[in-house]
Amino acid sequence: MIDAFVEGVRSITQVCHLVILAPVGLMVVAARGRWTAVAGAIAGVVLGGWIFAANWFGPITDSELRVSAVFVIVDGVVLGVPRLLGRNRSTWRGRIGSTLQSGGGTASVCGLVGVVVVQWWRPCVGTELGSILTAAPGDPWGELLPTMGFMLGISTPLMVLGSIYAVWSPSTPVARRLGWVGAAGVCVLAVSVVAGQHGEIVSRLFEWSQ
Repeated sequence: MIDAFVEGVRSITQVCHLVILAPVGLMVVAARGRWTAVAGAIAGVVLGGWIFAANWFGPITDSELRVSAVFVIVDGVVLGVPRLLGRNRSTWRGRIGSTLQSGGGTASVCGLVGVVVVQWWRPCVGTELGSILTAAPGDPWGELLPTMGFMLGISTPLMVLGSIYAVWSPSTPVARRLGWVGAAGVCVLAVSVVAGQHGEIVSRLFEWSQ
């Protein structure tokens, strides 16, 4: 697990991991950097990484890719622009908005986005990750700890992002504006996936990583 974690940290510089880190990091920003969002996002990336490595559901199809991107768009908007669901808390829409904006709701939404986005991943394979991807489909529980270690390693930027918010403690207006920016960024990335640009994005990232 430690070796896998170290390789994960070292591989952060490989831009192919931006397929995960960019949308998940923007979701944390959309959620205004709350620690529950950071914790949920990291947990989602770790769980999603294990699902991906173990190949539980097989490769993602184009249709599933687009549907999952629409899901990410909805979540980004809901977290980044809470007024859409929170204007009147006595209505069903307001109650849903309040639930999603709670600590548990924010963690759950960011976690689900993390799980989904990892399935878009086309990893740059190193020694430890290559071993995990080879062994995990036949022995998913045996590769659980190494997979967790690697995914925690590449999640280090999310931990740093959460720490920045914790130390900085931006004012409510600033955090709200950053939330709008995060939601907009999530939507742009997800819309590009819906438009069928995922393969092009991945190919360009691989080119830049060479």
